[in-house]
Amino acid sequence: MNPASYVTVTQEIRLKRGPSGLGFNIIGGTDHRHFCNDSAIYVTKIKEDGPAALDGRLKEQDQILAINGRELCNLTHQEAVEIFRNAGDEVTLLVLKKIKSKNNQIHISGFSSLVLTALGISVLAMVVYMKYRHRL
Repeated sequence: MNPASYVTVTQEIRLKRGPSGLGFNIIGGTDHRHFCNDSAIYVTKIKEDGPAALDGRLKEQDQILAINGRELCNLTHQEAVEIFRNAGDEVTLLVLKKIKSKNNQIHISGFSSLVLTALGISVLAMVVYMKYRHRL
């Protein structure tokens, strides 16, 4: 049996702030590293019935790369929290997701069929382009 491996993909997630915020907790920052030598911002808890839980795409351990286009690198934990608090009622998160791959099959949850179809078409177009580029 082959051990599971992971691939990473980015996903854009739009959420509308609810009465108790966006509905998730974060950890990380230059002063609160979640992993050794890694100051990135990670989701630690999805709050039940919050906007993130109702949307269903954001998962615990996802890394948040940016919010509303603002990158979240080399910030303290408190600086990251302030960016989230001041991001407005509708936010766009750029999220890095680890997807489990077992036996050369990728199991993706939280992605719409439209996104997966677009990804497949993009890969197919790239293959066709690479195959026929020398003929142009």
